[in-house]
Amino acid sequence: MVALPADPAFERFVTTQGPRLVRLATLLTGSPFDGEDAVQDAMIAIGGAWPRIRPESLQAYARTVVVRRCLNLVTRRREQTVEQVPDASVDDPALLRYEQDRAFFDRLAGLPKQQRAVLVLRYYADLDDAAIGALLRCRESTVRSQAARGLAKLREEQR
Repeated sequence: MVALPADPAFERFVTTQGPRLVRLATLLTGSPFDGEDAVQDAMIAIGGAWPRIRPESLQAYARTVVVRRCLNLVTRRREQTVEQVPDASVDDPALLRYEQDRAFFDRLAGLPKQQRAVLVLRYYADLDDAAIGALLRCRESTVRSQAARGLAKLREEQR
């Protein structure tokens, strides 16, 4: 069993930033369940590193850990098609909007993981190309080409 810090600042961080990180992870993985799992794993890692994390870099550090957990999860996960997604037990308004816009998210989930990550980080997390490139460990030109390809594929599927 992992012991997380009993620091009230860590508890506040989890309480205030957890839902935002779950939404980000849900968009990256295409599944609210996988998103919650990825954030839970990320919080364990962040809790272990808590004393070493500078407060001014906490947001960026957490986002980086969550994105990398999501990309690893998507890589390891085997696709299993189900007829109907089980009801989510979370009453988060952002996740309810997610359910209402199922068609778009299905198309987004159909993109290769790199294109999906670039689009989510650009349009949901509002990061610039340099920050996305650093996070995904690729060049800015790769970020731009992945974004262009992903948007083109989404537009093509919309027709």
